Amino acid sequence: MQLITFPNDILRETMQDFDFENPIMDPKLLEKQMVELMVRQGGIGLSGNQVGIRARVLTIFPRDLSLQMGPFAMFNPTLQAASDKQIEAVEGCLSFPKMLIPVKRPETIMAEYLDSDGNNCVISLTGMDAKCFLHELDHLDGVCFIDRVSRLKQDLAMKKWNKIRKQYGRAQRKSESSI
Repeated sequence: MQLITFPNDILRETMQDFDFENPIMDPKLLEKQMVELMVRQGGIGLSGNQVGIRARVLTIFPRDLSLQMGPFAMFNPTLQAASDKQIEAVEGCLSFPKMLIPVKRPETIMAEYLDSDGNNCVISLTGMDAKCFLHELDHLDGVCFIDRVSRLKQDLAMKKWNKIRKQYGRAQRKSESSI
């Protein structure tokens, strides 16, 4: 399982529901592999299309200690309710390495999903956990976080990101050639 980065077309596709009757992959194994990749990459969320899986599945690593949960997968997640109160906070994305953009999202949400056993679950998420869920849900709908800001902010972020990528690429090639 490998991380897909922008501008790969799969990041702009709407994913189909995960079919537990005819799964593209064992859901338990898919959860395990996605969680491992997310944690290894230092992320707190990951969507199926970010790893080339064309199905509505995301992983999340809740930060709310009251949830007492480690990272887990949500299959066929849906947003059931969202607070009117919005918070703006910086977001990053594993598919846009080193890009950070402030994005407004609801402070609290209620989500419904299936766990890797196919059981129906409902969860309430706040703050960064809500933001993470909504970010990954956007991915499953072919929406990237850069789409959630003004065109001006988007253009500035892309210019800065492309500059960083070029510098990182040169540094990477230089270190590889010195081995």
